[in-house]
Amino acid sequence: MAKAPSPVPVHKNAFPHNNGPGQIMRAITPLLLMLALAGPAAAEPTLRFEVPTTVSPEAAKDLAAIYAVSSRLPPATKPVSLEDWDRQREALDKRMIPASNAVVARLGASVRDDQIGGVPVVRILPAGYKPSGRTLIYLHGGGYTRFSAHSRLGPPALVAAATGDEVISVDYTVAPRGNWRVITDQVLSVWRALLAKGTAPASIGIFGDSAGGGIAAGSVLKMRDQGLPLPGALYLMSPSSDITYTGDSYLTLSRVDPVLDLDSSKWGADVYADPKDQKNPYVSPVYGDYAKAFPPTLIQGGTREMLLSNFVREYQVIRGGGHEAVLDLYEGMPHVFQGSVPNTPETRTAIARAAAFLKTHLTPR
Repeated sequence: MAKAPSPVPVHKNAFPHNNGPGQIMRAITPLLLMLALAGPAAAEPTLRFEVPTTVSPEAAKDLAAIYAVSSRLPPATKPVSLEDWDRQREALDKRMIPASNAVVARLGASVRDDQIGGVPVVRILPAGYKPSGRTLIYLHGGGYTRFSAHSRLGPPALVAAATGDEVISVDYTVAPRGNWRVITDQVLSVWRALLAKGTAPASIGIFGDSAGGGIAAGSVLKMRDQGLPLPGALYLMSPSSDITYTGDSYLTLSRVDPVLDLDSSKWGADVYADPKDQKNPYVSPVYGDYAKAFPPTLIQGGTREMLLSNFVREYQVIRGGGHEAVLDLYEGMPHVFQGSVPNTPETRTAIARAAAFLKTHLTPR
């Protein structure tokens, strides 16, 4: 495993602290809403929602509060029509946006809508922003079917605060309105437009969480195959890098993952890409050709994720192609823990390492 860069100092105010049950619940509301759509919560309740004794006291407290609520959530209902998908997404966004805006407000960031290459984006500037010569592109998660750039402001705002860089969150067309071809083309439209404006590719980093991590890696493979310059670095949080759900951790961890459910995860995968396309490298980047060019990549995740094999396999194929990759795992952490437990040592370390990695590999224009 490649050696992870040492953490860089991050001001503690970049990760707002909770000071009581009400504030804790406000901070974790986004994860609870995700869990409400994640699938049957009743299966293996003791194992699935047991807080590991080896996490930090801060993480244990926040996770206990999250799991106490999530263990009582009803099973998700599979959408059966395009309108069902729309209603589910719109209802979730309506509930998520206030919590997302609250994170931005606590960090003192500024947000504005824009279009780049004909694609809607949200620009996020950290407090006291001074142009760094670096730009970051973010692709949100949500199982390919949920959330938006406005309802997932937390992770990009944290990264913006830690790096001091502008983050451009791509508001791509989620499935089933969009699919893997549409979404990766939207990412490439943003990429081409930034390059056309004179932004140096080596000054741009791309990052994403969950489905967004898979989209990020798949889009980079597509850029390369189309002869486009590649970004200076890639940062993947709990990436969904194989939507065929192949891997050891689907057998060993799927029943104890407190966030994701195998059945409902497949619902989103199947409307994102037809089963016959699911091994296309732009869909599931673990199947890509890494003998060719690929940027330095940081992959982060937790040991309580059924996607753990995705992280390990993506790391191995990148390293196997002779490229730099760092696999940075965190004990007992759930899926995209950086967004769900931001006020913990685990998240502060993870975001600091990501900031160090991006600053090391991005060349200011």
